[in-house]
Amino acid sequence: MHIQANYPLEKHNTFKINVNAQYYVEIFRQSDITVLRSDLTLASLPWRIIGGGSNMLFTGDIKGVVVHCGYKQIKIVKEDADNVWVSVGAGNDWHELVEWSVNHGYWGLENLALIPGDVGAAPVQNIGAYGSEARDAITRVQTLNLFNGERREFRNADCNFGYRTSIFKQEYTDRLVVHRVTFRLHKLHAGIPNIMYEPLKQALAEVPKADITPKMVFDEIVKIRRKRLPDPKNFGNAGSFFKNPVVNSEYFQEILENYPDIPHHKTLDGHFKIPAAWLIEAANWKGQRNGRAGVSNRHALVIENLGGATGQDIIELAQMIQDAVDHKFGIHLEPEVIFI
Repeated sequence: MHIQANYPLEKHNTFKINVNAQYYVEIFRQSDITVLRSDLTLASLPWRIIGGGSNMLFTGDIKGVVVHCGYKQIKIVKEDADNVWVSVGAGNDWHELVEWSVNHGYWGLENLALIPGDVGAAPVQNIGAYGSEARDAITRVQTLNLFNGERREFRNADCNFGYRTSIFKQEYTDRLVVHRVTFRLHKLHAGIPNIMYEPLKQALAEVPKADITPKMVFDEIVKIRRKRLPDPKNFGNAGSFFKNPVVNSEYFQEILENYPDIPHHKTLDGHFKIPAAWLIEAANWKGQRNGRAGVSNRHALVIENLGGATGQDIIELAQMIQDAVDHKFGIHLEPEVIFI
């Protein structure tokens, strides 16, 4: 357990916003929380949980205690002829876990390659990309109560997973810290590639489906993401800033009359999901900037810190984009990024 005062958080958020935490704490085990709570000064302050900082926007210095789980054990806890169940500490880097899984020949996480952040954030956000979501592989999530250290385990069905959300992001925000996540992964002979995403399907078109491996899918996903998305190491960003909006069928037909080429995906309940990036680009915001913040010229869904931007600079730009899309299409874009 490590406690630091007036701690800079610039390296703990991919937007590279320069703010400080009154106290920053790295925890590894259940007992760390009870020890921290026994300190009257720390116990009297608000506590906030962060992961790798890849899906949050700091809007100012953080008063209170910022808690990060640094537990990093990876352990196979169960195995049968076709599957392995892997318990993973929340402090592990997500992409490194995906790489570990494909190097072992396991199916289940390969489509989620190169998503920044920690493993602990995967169930909170229900991260997803290229036809796959974290909930597809998660079987259990073990948490620690931030007030008394009590352990609580959630089965997949208890997590209320939804599109980029979960029970941990809703009811238990800053109340439960994810400590371990268990994934069920399929062995090489027992899995099939998920290549519904068209560029991925094209990239692997010449390989017989029976010969495709998790590593092949992983490598192609990495190529696609590096080509399409800006690297946070160059310009601070949190990846997709907005969620893809969903509209009902009646309103979608109205939009379709004016924009017959609008890309879309029909959901199981008969609604239509529209790519937010397309809406932003159609509203002429791709590549535009507002002061020290700008929209990536590589992908319209990414807002970048062009150097020295504050959280408020990013918010102002996001609001301009929201207003432009709302004015043009009558659709409100909801941020995927969490404002703190």
